[in-house]
Amino acid sequence: MSDVNNNSVMQGKVNITSLGQDSIITTEVNEEFSLPDYVPEVRKVLCVRAKVLPEGKFMSDSGSNTNLEFDGIVTYNVIYTDDEGKLCSTPLQSNYEAQSVISASPSYVMIDTYADSTVCRVLAPRKLTIKSKLKSKLIPFYENVIEENISPLSPSDRIYLEKRTKNLHTLSKKAVYMQNIRMSDKFDYNGKNELTPIMCDATMTLSDCKAQNGSISARGEVKINCLCFDGERDIMLIKSLPIYEDLDAEGATPSDMVRCNGRCVSLSISNEPNSDTPQLFFEINCEIEGEFYRNEENTVTEDCYSTKHEMTVEQRDIDVYTVADARSYSFSVNDKFKRKDNNISEIIHVLCDAVNDKVEVKNSKCTASGRILAQVIGKSSATDTKESEYLTELYEIPFKHEMGRCSDDMQYRLTYDISLDNARYDGDKFSLSAEVYPSYALFNKSKETIIGSATIKKDKEFKRDAASVRVFFPKNGDILWEVAKKYHTTERKIMEDNSLPSDSLEGVKSIII
Repeated sequence: MSDVNNNSVMQGKVNITSLGQDSIITTEVNEEFSLPDYVPEVRKVLCVRAKVLPEGKFMSDSGSNTNLEFDGIVTYNVIYTDDEGKLCSTPLQSNYEAQSVISASPSYVMIDTYADSTVCRVLAPRKLTIKSKLKSKLIPFYENVIEENISPLSPSDRIYLEKRTKNLHTLSKKAVYMQNIRMSDKFDYNGKNELTPIMCDATMTLSDCKAQNGSISARGEVKINCLCFDGERDIMLIKSLPIYEDLDAEGATPSDMVRCNGRCVSLSISNEPNSDTPQLFFEINCEIEGEFYRNEENTVTEDCYSTKHEMTVEQRDIDVYTVADARSYSFSVNDKFKRKDNNISEIIHVLCDAVNDKVEVKNSKCTASGRILAQVIGKSSATDTKESEYLTELYEIPFKHEMGRCSDDMQYRLTYDISLDNARYDGDKFSLSAEVYPSYALFNKSKETIIGSATIKKDKEFKRDAASVRVFFPKNGDILWEVAKKYHTTERKIMEDNSLPSDSLEGVKSIII
């Protein structure tokens, strides 16, 4: 009987990407600001908007753990009224720093930070305190090297070693690619009066991101809003610029799954009056962050045995992650609410932010739910005894959307951008419609059993009786691999001796070993 093994290709080292336990880090930023003399004094703060601009991260080993430090800037736009009741705004910013301890040494850590709540208080006409609570979601990535440990193994032993392999689909995360975009243009304005900017902000929305050969294609728009005073009334100037960017992404292919995120880093407004028509110009600096994922196939050994010697085999379980889905898209939200303040007669501006509350898995479908926080800045009607004044209202609009299919044990990365389409008062109702742009990645987790170590006992060779013949009667559920392992032979040998067309024992009444 020949014991030559036809499945004797040795497996080398295999890199398996795994994810550590995600965690939420809360950081408080509390700072006092003194406004310069050229900024109007503050009488009443209407609202404050905070945006987080991450800057850097640093990892250092500390024994069996890793210290993670990261920082950035929180930018604030404080909207208020001055002593004369006029609408004003001022940009402010604070630095933030945070740290966390992560087990082992990750090769990379994803960090998503957003402002969970921000409060502004007036201490004096030119003195403000701003307290902001930041939340950072951390997802560490680890590169694990899986290496077979079969000992002793010489070229002569190899022909007697039977190995059962399987292909693992594992997550492969590629590097994050960042691209800077600078754009400049002017607002469309046909009035004759000179414009005084009061408050300006910009949002980037990415509606479509795809992987191409060697690049990531990002499509969307940047929307710039500028609230101005033309000497008679408040007017809102809006400009939208299309985004058509290709980010260099070495190794990317059209079949890869992509996630993109964009943000506006800075916005500057300049008023250059013309003898005919005043014009308001702007320059904006943006960043687009893109990353792509793929599921790669790796071959590992799940079981092995020797047809000549006894062996001790130890198996181990490993966590295997795959990317279930990663993409950017959009959906619409619209709702009506009973007005909170019937004194508001005119909507001046609406600031919207999207907040994720939870992600749930039911029947293998992943659903995210959250809220749109809409801060409405309005103007009351003037009466004979009272001048008009600026007021604010806050509305929360719940939303829910389905992401990809995934397992119960999964992790995710999710960010939102939002673009306001329409906001108006209709009698005693407030109506709002908006476009929400989620960008997410879903990671599935499963457990796989593989060979940890195996030792061939050269001093314990199986004794064989060449004249003996065994007849084995398969039962329902018997596997040819287990039968061959039990009787110290090979699957191929049993198939050849019994003219079996495949390794399936279904319907086979008896086999000769």
